[in-house]
Amino acid sequence: MILLQSHCALCSVIMKPSPYLLSLSFILLIALGSCAKWKDKPAQNLGLTNKYCNNPNAINYNWGFPGVEDSTVCIFPADPFVGSYSYQDSLYLANGILDSSYVHLITFNINKTSFKQFSLSGFCSSSNLLFSADRYYNANSDSVIGAGQQLMCRSLDTLTGNLLYRISDSSMTINFTVVSDTGITYHKGTAYKQH
Repeated sequence: MILLQSHCALCSVIMKPSPYLLSLSFILLIALGSCAKWKDKPAQNLGLTNKYCNNPNAINYNWGFPGVEDSTVCIFPADPFVGSYSYQDSLYLANGILDSSYVHLITFNINKTSFKQFSLSGFCSSSNLLFSADRYYNANSDSVIGAGQQLMCRSLDTLTGNLLYRISDSSMTINFTVVSDTGITYHKGTAYKQH
């Protein structure tokens, strides 16, 4: 009986609205009803005129920020490599000794195929070599036959290696390893961009 009476006393408090409870409910209802989604104010013209690239795939992503966003100033990883090069190819044997019978002057071209990939033509008369560049001016040979290698000048030659572009003089360090039926050889040297 006592439990029933205390329960009924609690019900009467809940059922009988107090003026404070009504006021608080009314204030909450008004506050929640007056909420609106935030809208950004129009940007102020700060008089900035320098252009910057806002593409995270670019080498120069956000260089020159703050400023005016302009995609025409973007430099992508493959862009610095593009051009025609002159290169004195030096062939080193597996033991590191220069093969003096194989020293050739080669002119080759690099053409961009995507923002980070390019093809090198003219190094081998029969095929293009494929590379992927990163934002640090380094390009690695692409794998097209598996195991991190691609075919080089002959179907029995596989290539692994990299190219390192130097901005200071528009040159490129070449470091190729070629595995073939006759053994392992290395092509090493510096190629110079023809302007």
